[in-house]
Amino acid sequence: MKKIAILSLVLVLSACGGFIKNQNGSEYIVKLDSEPIGCTFLYKIESEVSVYDEGDARRYLENRIADQARPGNAYWITSQRTRPNEWVVFGPERAFVLNANVYDCPNVRAIRTVGGGQVSPSGPMEIYGATY
Repeated sequence: MKKIAILSLVLVLSACGGFIKNQNGSEYIVKLDSEPIGCTFLYKIESEVSVYDEGDARRYLENRIADQARPGNAYWITSQRTRPNEWVVFGPERAFVLNANVYDCPNVRAIRTVGGGQVSPSGPMEIYGATY
């Protein structure tokens, strides 16, 4: 009985999400809501990861972009879906599949998009060697 209670507690705590951390400077990559204006399109990327949280799936995608030979500094998710994980006893029941276009933008602080808005980065910014 004691083992079942401990196992249940571990499963509940692991379902909270937030386990994927930023790596290789991926925290400086900007997520866009629509196609940017004045940026250079680099490539399309697809990532599939079995996690509990959509934020972890986006962070995994950002880490994959940062690991590329030409990483870019902005991305736009063109499609996202989930698929069921077959034969899963412990772990996430679904996998997140994200397709994105990766761009190189000259000024990350003032990206204009087709949707008419300007994007302001939500993560930490590196300005003249200091992080804010």
